[in-house]
Amino acid sequence: MRGRFRRSLGSALFCLPWLVFAQQEPVVVTYSTNPGYPPYHWAVSETAFDGASIELLELVRPAGVTFKALVYPWKRVLALAADGQIDMLLSLRKTPEREEFLNFVPHRAFANPIAVFVREDRRFRFSNWNSLQGRQGGYSAGDTFGGGFDEFLRLNLTMEGAPSMENNFRKLLLGRIDYFVTGYYTGMTYVQSHPEAGVISALQPMISDQAIHFAFSKKSAHQGLIAEINRKLEALDRKGVPDALLKKHLERFAGTPPVIRLP
Repeated sequence: MRGRFRRSLGSALFCLPWLVFAQQEPVVVTYSTNPGYPPYHWAVSETAFDGASIELLELVRPAGVTFKALVYPWKRVLALAADGQIDMLLSLRKTPEREEFLNFVPHRAFANPIAVFVREDRRFRFSNWNSLQGRQGGYSAGDTFGGGFDEFLRLNLTMEGAPSMENNFRKLLLGRIDYFVTGYYTGMTYVQSHPEAGVISALQPMISDQAIHFAFSKKSAHQGLIAEINRKLEALDRKGVPDALLKKHLERFAGTPPVIRLP
């Protein structure tokens, strides 16, 4: 009798860790990003994104973690992350303002050179940032460019914001602005997928060539994942995976482009 009791007790103790594990709730990390920034990422529905950033996110996903997409306009995304209502943001540039409410994963997610796009028939000589003075420029609301250009813009340039990249390219085609500043790869997805935009090209040199990073809200309970995600990003970058993902998704826009559904 006593032996059977010991065996039963041993079996119960053996099963206890599995019962505790089974009762633990899964780790769900909410994330978001700019809903209209291909080939890096774009919204495909009210609850999902597609693009290079989304593939890279899955490649660095820690075991036991589920990622949940939240789709909102970009400026609102930043505000929600600052308030802790979104855990993680994908592929955005480091700035002092953003570092006030975000902890960035140290290793880059992707390269993201910034270019000046113009109409070919209104092309102008561009040697440095001063070449933009006296002209009307455009940018997408919520975008930052790095390398000191944001400060230069505020002090020296005449630029107006628009809700999206599409709005700005339409304004450029209509002659309402002289140039549009955005990510080179992002701009090229638009040019490749819109026949009417064949008259648009990027000037050289680039405005800046700083990387973009994953980041966690400082109010998120999941900042402990940063170290593991950083290690995985380093390993993937050594193999050239992020650049290959960018090329893959840029080529998708050379044929029949994916549908972008802005919130």
